[in-house]
Amino acid sequence: MPDAETQRKLIEILRILSETNGEVGARKIAEELNRRGYNLGERATRYHLRMLDERGFTKKHGYLGRVITPLGEEELKHALVTDRLGFISTRIEDYEFRTTFDPSADTGDAVVNICYINKADCDKALEVLKQVVEAGYAISPRLKVVDEGQEILENDVPEGQVAIATFCSITIDGVLLKRGIPVSLKYGGIIRVRDNKAERFTDIIDYRGTSINPMNVFVSRKMTSVLKVLETGSGNALANVREIPINAREKALGIIEELRGAEVYGIFSACESVRPLLGVPVEPGTCGIASYSGINPFAALAEMGIKTRIIPLAAVMNSKELKRLD
Repeated sequence: MPDAETQRKLIEILRILSETNGEVGARKIAEELNRRGYNLGERATRYHLRMLDERGFTKKHGYLGRVITPLGEEELKHALVTDRLGFISTRIEDYEFRTTFDPSADTGDAVVNICYINKADCDKALEVLKQVVEAGYAISPRLKVVDEGQEILENDVPEGQVAIATFCSITIDGVLLKRGIPVSLKYGGIIRVRDNKAERFTDIIDYRGTSINPMNVFVSRKMTSVLKVLETGSGNALANVREIPINAREKALGIIEELRGAEVYGIFSACESVRPLLGVPVEPGTCGIASYSGINPFAALAEMGIKTRIIPLAAVMNSKELKRLD
């Protein structure tokens, strides 16, 4: 019997096939899975497809790809609604728990985002990433670049591409949780920046009410203007809001200082009890922490016209593998 994570992937593959007319190949399925927040390479996708074939849920049509069978459609109908709704929030909780990063010692596993780009664009992409980091709209100046043919988190980097891993803001939540502070990531959204200061949220998505990572939604809809922020000091960037108990405020502020000492930045509103916070609601008895998203550097690349495949909340990685971008 597959574990819960594998089962979710199998159901998602069935959804993709059900939503598509005709046969679909493993590469296309892998691309769509990544768009939906599953870090699954083509090789791993083929493995999952074989599992579905064995159950009679899918059928292979030679080199054209696969289709969903009537039995697969029936299985999809019976899949619990909760298998999708709330998937992102469940995934966040999982990665918060798996975070072992200790900012005081600068060791342990941190949550990372991954972006695939064409290798020919790598030099100019890294230059833009550096600008976003230096301007303060990223989480950390540390990243990892993996060349074509090499492996990143059990997935091969396709020929002609490179993969870039950066700190994800969920690392902050994981550190707070491990230090005994309950934390709830509430919203992902667009923060309006004016004169290099976060002004207010103009659009938000509740993490518990969505099945797709909000950051993917905003980037795909071209709602960011990170390059404009870099050039003029004003524009739209990606950010998150989380809540902690108000009685944990002082302890959290100390941890945030430790994070800064370990080059984990991005928090622009720390432990505020004002309601609403930058235009978004904060529950009574809690205080809000707002941070820029680790996806902002990748959003800037997309704005440049660089072809990107962005996977927010991709995995956990040993923090020592992420090196400062000089």
